[in-house]
Amino acid sequence: MADNIIPFRKRKRPKPIKRPKQNPSSPKALIAVLGVAAALAFVYTDFSLPGSTAQASSFARCGIIKRDCVVDGDTLYVASEKIRVADIDTPEISEPKCASEKALGERATERFIELVNLGPFELRAWEGRDEDQYGRKLRVLVRDGRSLGDLLVEEGLARTWSGRREPWC
Repeated sequence: MADNIIPFRKRKRPKPIKRPKQNPSSPKALIAVLGVAAALAFVYTDFSLPGSTAQASSFARCGIIKRDCVVDGDTLYVASEKIRVADIDTPEISEPKCASEKALGERATERFIELVNLGPFELRAWEGRDEDQYGRKLRVLVRDGRSLGDLLVEEGLARTWSGRREPWC
């Protein structure tokens, strides 16, 4: 009968591992957080103030990331701020009413990309309104005292903004 008996042994609990206390507010972490906050504040104020100068390393057509890119002939992102060029209207490329509007809109977009990549430009506030109904900042893009929108108008790729959209077809 002794063969059927299994002795009971109480298991020993492993000792808890003592970990060094971590100070969540260490000076290194605080300095890193403050540095990131200061950098973000600088970028936001530099590109958000009317009359500020903007130049990305290179503007391209917008993709998934909406930063320093061109949406169409009269809309772009500077940093991550969406800007509507206030003094012009260009043909639509996202929902054109006809094939000729789409084609002219594509040409306007490509030329606008070229113009913004030629060098630094100023973002000047539009008199009377800061934003449009879609939350885009209304700005006039100026280089050497000349509106980039006026250049598109002269080239037949845009119209001077009349206060409302007019058909392109």
